[in-house]
Amino acid sequence: MMENQEVVPKPQRKLFTMRREYLDAVDQLLAMAKHELCVFDPDLLALQFNAPERIDVLRRLLASNKNHRVRIALHDVEHVNTRCARLLQLIATFPASLMIQCTQGEATRAQDCFVIADGENVARRPAAAQARGVLLLDDPNEGHAMSERFEQIWESSYPAVSATKTGL
Repeated sequence: MMENQEVVPKPQRKLFTMRREYLDAVDQLLAMAKHELCVFDPDLLALQFNAPERIDVLRRLLASNKNHRVRIALHDVEHVNTRCARLLQLIATFPASLMIQCTQGEATRAQDCFVIADGENVARRPAAAQARGVLLLDDPNEGHAMSERFEQIWESSYPAVSATKTGL
C-alpha cells in the first residue's frame, strides 16, 4: 500500500426541484468555499446575500486570506444598491476581493443562475425562473466548464456596485 496517495473524492450529483433546496445548496457551497466564490444570478434577491449569516460566511472567507475572491455577476443591480446595506459594507471592507458587476451584451441573454465554490463545486439552475437544478460536488470537469461560463459572463459585464456613492 502506498502511503503518499492522495484520496480524490468521487464527484457527487444531487438533483433538486424546490427553491429552498437551491438555497440550501448555495449555503453548503458558501460553507465549503476555501478560496473563491463565483455567483451568477438575475438580481441576488432570491439568494438573500444581505442576510447576516451569509454576510458572516463571506466575511470569514475574505478575511482569511487577501487573495480570496468573491465575484458576483448580475443582470440587475438595483436590489443590491438599494436593499443590501450589509453587502455594500462588506464591499467597502474588502474592495479588492469582493466585486459585483452587471451584465451587458450577450451576457444579458443568459437565463440560468449558478454559484461556484473553488472551481469544482457548483449549484446550478438551468432556468432562473424555475426551481429545478443540480448540486455538483467535487466535480472538476463540470466545475471547470461552469467556471469558463462564468468567465465569459464576467468579461461581458461591467463594474456596477460600489460601496461609495458618487454623483455630480
